[in-house]
Amino acid sequence: MALCLAAAGGAAAEPPRITEIEIRTEDVFTKEEAALAFVPYGLANAIHITSRKNLIQKYLLFRVGDPLNPDRLAETERNLRATGLFRFVRVRAQGTVVIVETGDAWTLLLRGSFSNKGGVTTYSAGVEETNLLGTGRQLKFLYDSGTERISRSFTFADPAFFRPYTLFRLVFSDLSDGTVYEGLLQRPFYALDTPWEAGVFYHQARFQPKFYAGGDEVANWQKRQTIFRAEGGLRADLSATAVHRVIASVEWSDTTLGPGPFGPPPPPPDEPRRFLFIGAGLQKDERQWIERTDAEKIGRVEDFNLAPVGRVELGVSPKAFDATGAVRLIASGSMGALLPSGFSVATLSGEARYANGPQNAIVNLDVRLFFQTTRWTFVGRIGTVSGWRLDPETQFYLDGENGVRGYRLHAVSGTGHVVANLEARTVFLYDVLRLISIGAAAFADAGASWGAPDGFWRLADAGVGFRFGLTRAAQTTILRLDIARAFNPDPLGRKGWLLSFASSQAF
Repeated sequence: MALCLAAAGGAAAEPPRITEIEIRTEDVFTKEEAALAFVPYGLANAIHITSRKNLIQKYLLFRVGDPLNPDRLAETERNLRATGLFRFVRVRAQGTVVIVETGDAWTLLLRGSFSNKGGVTTYSAGVEETNLLGTGRQLKFLYDSGTERISRSFTFADPAFFRPYTLFRLVFSDLSDGTVYEGLLQRPFYALDTPWEAGVFYHQARFQPKFYAGGDEVANWQKRQTIFRAEGGLRADLSATAVHRVIASVEWSDTTLGPGPFGPPPPPPDEPRRFLFIGAGLQKDERQWIERTDAEKIGRVEDFNLAPVGRVELGVSPKAFDATGAVRLIASGSMGALLPSGFSVATLSGEARYANGPQNAIVNLDVRLFFQTTRWTFVGRIGTVSGWRLDPETQFYLDGENGVRGYRLHAVSGTGHVVANLEARTVFLYDVLRLISIGAAAFADAGASWGAPDGFWRLADAGVGFRFGLTRAAQTTILRLDIARAFNPDPLGRKGWLLSFASSQAF
């Protein structure tokens, strides 16, 4: 009897089990806000359909009767927040009852955006609903006059196609210089212990890439591209905070580059760019999440993973079905660290193929540091990209859309660049009229570019701007208005002041 009691006392107590799950949904505006007669919050709620509880149910990583695991609750909260459908998400336990609370964001957008990127004015018009009838489905019709071309596009996406966490997406774009068709069906590794993932992707495009030198367009070519990729993965091993996975893939790509309506024809490639890559790889996923507010967005909780994660994939293209014999390596990874009053995140990615020598080798590195006080967020960033034996249509630009806000689009073209940014951000009015938060920023940018066609150039600027946080919006949650002074001339001798505005942070 004494032995039995000792054994029972030494055994670890089983965690309590979930006895009930309560889902509480809130419309874009609360009932108290909607009752205000002098603002149309009640009308907005009447137009908007609140997210259905069965949609939220599909994202839950637990069921009634499961052990009450705080990590599963936190992972569910992050996954719901990542949908972009909600102003806030809270998943908590109250005894053995799990309470899931969500506040909807405004998802029906009559698109009418207007921006100036590096001296080039862009605009778009259309309608977009990212939470169709409260189901989480996305439907978008958009006319977009961008920096390179005009696009008329249709998009449909269902994030829970037949089963939870299975994304189905169709995209069709009628371009001013071609067309794009895309289709995706994917079930990813949506949780740390997800046992498998699978997906197929199809892309077909015809358009005219532009080539720049000295700040001017010097060539406009014809490009046709077809890509089909099928991928699957299995969990290999799992611990409390990390997992290793194995990946297998098959990818067919066929790219044709020919003379266009302007400039000299592209240089002939060594061989046709037609590949059938059969690949295998490893992936490491680990969790060390932190939550921050006012880091990138205004007034929203944001999730950052500081754990070391990465993926590497090796593919071989045999000489079959008219494909070129080649080897391809793709790798990516990220990690972060907590700092006094802040944190850092670094990401590294690279790819290269080997066929008659190395081809289209590209490396990207981005390091960001965040320091936050009660009223200020200080952000520092160093980013670099470099390429070797690039495909003819591939260029890297140093300009107002790539880190140096005082310079016009395509200011400098090369095979690589490095950019450093410093920015101090503050918010002085939160949730004005339950619609907008207002802040400001001061910044300095510096960069260097190298390689053909423009050679070595150094650019630098500084400026100030406003930041507007759309507190009830789903996708476009921040608007940026900056004025910057360029100190060094670009290849066309331009410097001075430049006004830019866009619906995203500059970096």
